[in-house]
Amino acid sequence: MMSNTVLEERMSAIPEVLRSKADVTALEMQAVVKGKDTPDSTWKEVVEVGSVSATGAGFMIPRELKVGTIVAVMLPLAAHLRCYDHDKDLYRVLGLVQHCQPFTGEGGSGFHVGVAFVGKHAPESYKENPHQNYKICGMNENGLWKIAEARAPFKVRRHLRFWTNVDLYLALVDAQRDSLAGEKTITENISKSGAAVFSTMDVGVGQRVKFICERYDFSGLAVVCNHQISSDGRQRLHLQFVESSFPVEKLDQSSLKTMKK
Repeated sequence: MMSNTVLEERMSAIPEVLRSKADVTALEMQAVVKGKDTPDSTWKEVVEVGSVSATGAGFMIPRELKVGTIVAVMLPLAAHLRCYDHDKDLYRVLGLVQHCQPFTGEGGSGFHVGVAFVGKHAPESYKENPHQNYKICGMNENGLWKIAEARAPFKVRRHLRFWTNVDLYLALVDAQRDSLAGEKTITENISKSGAAVFSTMDVGVGQRVKFICERYDFSGLAVVCNHQISSDGRQRLHLQFVESSFPVEKLDQSSLKTMKK
């Protein structure tokens, strides 16, 4: 892995080329993340990418990013995962911050961030106010996430979260919403706007899944905001429902353990 200093020098000598395609692997990739403090003031960080898909990425970064804001991501993504610029050395895509959690490791401290890819061009409101908050409101025809301005900054757990096991079928979908893979599983907790789900599927931040619950007559599209492997060895996917809300009023009250805001 090249050092940040070498990478910066190479970027100066060869604009926007991080590494040759032959040198990039799925588990060893660097990216440049850019953001704005003001319309005229920008920052830039070289980051290590931990997971990536056609619709999002997860990475470590030394600065805190606000959930709901936009950053620019430039990385040597494989051509088959791109929605445009397939012949470019570097894929430029805007990412909507879905989660930002602090971490401390052997190499120091920072933040683990997950972004959902939302396209090539920023909304006009972002150009005027880089701190504008956005929310996912569907998908574009090219398979990337569609966003709209949020009325207020993101608030953690806007809805009551019910700690209960709900049986469901989780399906990974592509840009045309055709099912690629799936599994029967259960939730760890659920709210109107999202859920934490136990899963064995290999999915990344920003990917789309279909959440199907026959018991409560619910079927909805969701975006993966985060995935974690806990001390018990089980992977949990943190999902945000995109086009519909889960009918929590139908939940079996006798099965509810606790509720948190």
